[in-house]
Amino acid sequence: MDQNPYAPPTADLGEVKPPPEPEVLAERPLTEAEVAADALRRAHLTHEARLRSIGTLMLVGGLNLLLGPMIGVIGVFALLGSLIAPVVDGEALQGAGLIGGAGLLLTGFGALSLRGGMGLRRLDPRHRTLYTALVSLWLLSFSFLALVGLWALVLIHSTEGKIVLSPEYAEARRLTPHIRLRTSAGDLARPGAAAFGRAADLVHRRDALSPKARCPRRSRR
Repeated sequence: MDQNPYAPPTADLGEVKPPPEPEVLAERPLTEAEVAADALRRAHLTHEARLRSIGTLMLVGGLNLLLGPMIGVIGVFALLGSLIAPVVDGEALQGAGLIGGAGLLLTGFGALSLRGGMGLRRLDPRHRTLYTALVSLWLLSFSFLALVGLWALVLIHSTEGKIVLSPEYAEARRLTPHIRLRTSAGDLARPGAAAFGRAADLVHRRDALSPKARCPRRSRR
């Protein structure tokens, strides 16, 4: 049977293949700078994860941006109530001032925590002083957070911390976009667990070196 002369022309297009992945399109020989950056990052990925987890804890402190203004508003209303009262109470005015001041302090701490947390999550080397100031404030809490702050100071000012929080390392991260850290909910608890383990190890060493541990008591007959 002859073909229909009025049919549209057809062509053998062959097998249709999907377009290659972007990684395949980007494949090319790496330069010496990229090879060196890749090796540098792979040697410090663990420290990257630890510093970024500290940054996550700083972001939690950014919640004070919500709590601080609320306390500040309460302080303002308390101050206004004390001023319009028939008899001005000095203690009430002082208490209202303290509440307002606490609200301002919490708001400022929340703003700095948000800025520092975002910077440390990005491993921005320009805010190392801010990171140090924030974790130093954690030491004043005299709680479990103080241990985390001590551990964070070690991470930031250690040799590896100085490398990771440096402009050279930031350039290495720019040259290695294919290396991505996968973070999980466990990263939030990792700094606390590490600090607790370090403190427990120090206590164990102190007990082992104490005179009482080396000279056991003699049993009485």
